[in-house]
Amino acid sequence: MGKPVFRRRERLHPVVESTYRRDCFTYFRRIHSEMTRLVFYHHPQAENFSLKYSSASVAEIRSQREQSDESTKLIGYPFETPVYVLYEGDSEIESAQDIDFDQEWLSDRIRDLPRPGQVVAFRLVELLEAAVDVRDEDEFRLYKEFEPQKIQQALNHVSWGASLPTVAGEVMSNLILRHSLPNANHRTGIAMLQFCIESVDPDFEMPRTHVDDDTWREWVDPYIVDSKRLITVRRNNLRFKQLENLEVDLVERKDGIQIRLAEFELDMHWREALSKYAEQHESHCTDFAQAVLERAGRDDLLDRQGPTKQEFVTYLEDGLVERDFREMF
Repeated sequence: MGKPVFRRRERLHPVVESTYRRDCFTYFRRIHSEMTRLVFYHHPQAENFSLKYSSASVAEIRSQREQSDESTKLIGYPFETPVYVLYEGDSEIESAQDIDFDQEWLSDRIRDLPRPGQVVAFRLVELLEAAVDVRDEDEFRLYKEFEPQKIQQALNHVSWGASLPTVAGEVMSNLILRHSLPNANHRTGIAMLQFCIESVDPDFEMPRTHVDDDTWREWVDPYIVDSKRLITVRRNNLRFKQLENLEVDLVERKDGIQIRLAEFELDMHWREALSKYAEQHESHCTDFAQAVLERAGRDDLLDRQGPTKQEFVTYLEDGLVERDFREMF
């Protein structure tokens, strides 16, 4: 009964047909123009590799590669003034289709957490397993290790007992920002927002937020896309500032999410960026919580006091015993 077993599977980006290699660089023909200079944040042929360094100098980018202790890939962007990008990451992406967080394995990793962190971690893993069970396996690859200690950090940054939209939004935001799960942090974050509201009113009926529903594309997806933009800028302001200095206009994450660099303040210390964009993300998720209540026709809950930490944890323990989490995805 050890670490869960995952089946590995490779995935190639469709842009692969538009590439050629020279001098250990991959070059992309179709992703640039004189009007818009676009750079990928995740390597198009290996999504578990992300942008770490950029330069106009081949010699400098090779030097950075030699200094790296991680697996690396290089891309050359043949703009009029070329840009070279170093990507770092793990050599393999693990498939989540055969995920199996057995009881012993999970208990061993949450043993040292305070009780609230243990309860939230347990429910998050149940949600992840439900999401994997319902969604297509291609949507769930494991990009990182499970980090349950970050769940307790998230709970410590919530304004417990404030207004319900504030508490629910901050629960969602801080779980997303800490990124404790190997994947599905946004979907499970939305589920925790729902549970937070239900802890105040167990009869609350959540508006549909299913990925395959037109409702998702209408109003949920824009919140998720903007959330992913904020958290990406938050972790990469200095890297993106360097790209901006190289006259790059756009950075594209996986799933085609584009970040226009001119729309974000980048020129600050990385610690300041972590704080600034965390605050913006909390505000963004609080707006989402308010939108959820309004779409559910529950304006009466907008000014209701949110749960304390203990009330929230008690609901997670006792109020969800018979719940089939697959219905949420």
